[in-house]
Amino acid sequence: MNKRSLTAGALLLSLSILFTGCAGITHEPKVDMSSLKTIEKEDFFKALESINIEESDTDTMENTSFSFAGDSQDFEIEYNIDATSDNENQYSYTKCVDEETAKELFNYYYDNYDHIFDAKDFSGIKSYEVNDNTAYILIDGRFDDKTSNTYTPYHDAIFLKGNTVIVAIASDYDLSIEKEVNNFLDALGYPHP
Repeated sequence: MNKRSLTAGALLLSLSILFTGCAGITHEPKVDMSSLKTIEKEDFFKALESINIEESDTDTMENTSFSFAGDSQDFEIEYNIDATSDNENQYSYTKCVDEETAKELFNYYYDNYDHIFDAKDFSGIKSYEVNDNTAYILIDGRFDDKTSNTYTPYHDAIFLKGNTVIVAIASDYDLSIEKEVNNFLDALGYPHP
């Protein structure tokens, strides 16, 4: 049973992932974030179109703020785009009002992953790095929760560059689901897990 849920919406976003344990993971190569171009909203829409998500099928917000369900922190933004593909993959582009806000938003996502990086029940590969105004997470694998007999699949990428945060999260294990994430990131010119 898949135990993954990401609900993207106009004012509420929530990310629920199971975590515990420690040890034994293979690492992906590091990403040189300075070599990646800064993504604008037009680039994001084009990448979505490459995986058959039209601009009219996205949720967008401008010059406002949002918070995650169950969290009181507001993130002030210039622009936010959320999209869900037919197979439930989640894509998000957020241009924050400044780099500090973008770093806080990235850290929010990071806090949902850092427990899994060294979990003994995680099998897969991961790479991550956090700097002042650039950061990324690439994770591909599976966390097995033997207590509840559930698993959480990962084929996820999260990037911080300047005041922009980009998220691509696969909904489950499946070659077509993972390929869609890869094709989207290829269209942006960004690495994939």
